[in-house]
Amino acid sequence: MNVIVQLVRRNMLMFLRDKMSVFFSFLSVIIIILLYALFLGDINTQGLAADYGNIEGVEFMVNTWIMAGILTVSTVTVPLGVLGNLIADRENGTLSDFYTSPITRNQLALSYLISSWIIGFMLVFANFLIGQAYIVVNGGSLLPLNDALLVLLCIILSIIVFTSFFFLIALFMKTQKSFGLLSTLVGTFIGFLGGIYVPIGAITGFAGDVMKALPSMHSVALIRSIYMKESMNAVFSGTPSSVQNDYMDFFGVSVEIFGFQLNNLHLLLLLVGFALLMYTISILRLRRYKL
Repeated sequence: MNVIVQLVRRNMLMFLRDKMSVFFSFLSVIIIILLYALFLGDINTQGLAADYGNIEGVEFMVNTWIMAGILTVSTVTVPLGVLGNLIADRENGTLSDFYTSPITRNQLALSYLISSWIIGFMLVFANFLIGQAYIVVNGGSLLPLNDALLVLLCIILSIIVFTSFFFLIALFMKTQKSFGLLSTLVGTFIGFLGGIYVPIGAITGFAGDVMKALPSMHSVALIRSIYMKESMNAVFSGTPSSVQNDYMDFFGVSVEIFGFQLNNLHLLLLLVGFALLMYTISILRLRRYKL
C-alpha cells in the first residue's frame, strides 16, 4: 500500500507542476464559459422566456443548466489530462525503470487511476464551488445540502467512469503527440456530446439516439436532474407536468433512447456498468501487454 501511495503522490505532483497541462485540462470549460457569457446564456434565457413567458426563475434555471454541464465536461477533461503522465512515463523510459523494480503492473495501473480520481475530484469540486457562487451572485440559490452531496457523488462516479475509459485508450498509445491529439479531439467535441452547445432534443433521429446512448449524456443528465431540481420547481410550478417533461427531454435533463425513458436509476446502472466494462478490458489488456 505504501508503494501505491508514493506513486500516487508522485503522479499528482507531476501533473500539478505542469501548469500548461492543468490549463489545457480546463480549456474546454473555459471555452464553454466564454460562449455562455457572450451569447449562449442570453439566447437560452430569451428562448425560454418566449416559450414560457417572463417567469421569475428562468435565468436561475438556465444558469443551473449550464453549470451542471460544465461540471460534467470537467469530469471528462481533467482525468484525461492527468492520465497524460502514463504516456510521458512510457515515452521517456520511466516505465522501463519501474519494470526492473519490485513494483507490480497492477500497482502502477492503480497509481495512475487513483491520482486521476483524486486530482479530478479536487479540481471539479473547485468548479462546483465557483458555479454555486456564480448562481448566487446572479440571483439564484445554493443547492440544499442533500442535493449538493448527491451531485458530488455523481461527480465522483463520472470521474471514475471517464478515467476508466481513457485509461484503456491510453494503454494503446505510445507517444505524447498521439495523446495530445486525443485530448484535443475530446476537448473539441465534449460540448456537443454533452448536449451543451446544442440541446440534445435538437438532434433528432438515429444520430440523436446514438448521442443519448453515450456515457457523457448519461452523466450530464444525472447531474442536471439533481442540480436543476430547485430551479425547475421555481419555473414550472403551476404548469402541467408534461410541460416540464418536454423541457427535460429537449434540454438533456432526462434521456429517452429508442423510445425508452431512462430514469436516474437506469442512468446510474449504465454508468457503473460502463466503468466496470472498461476496467475489466483494461485488466485483460494489462495481463497480455506491458503498460
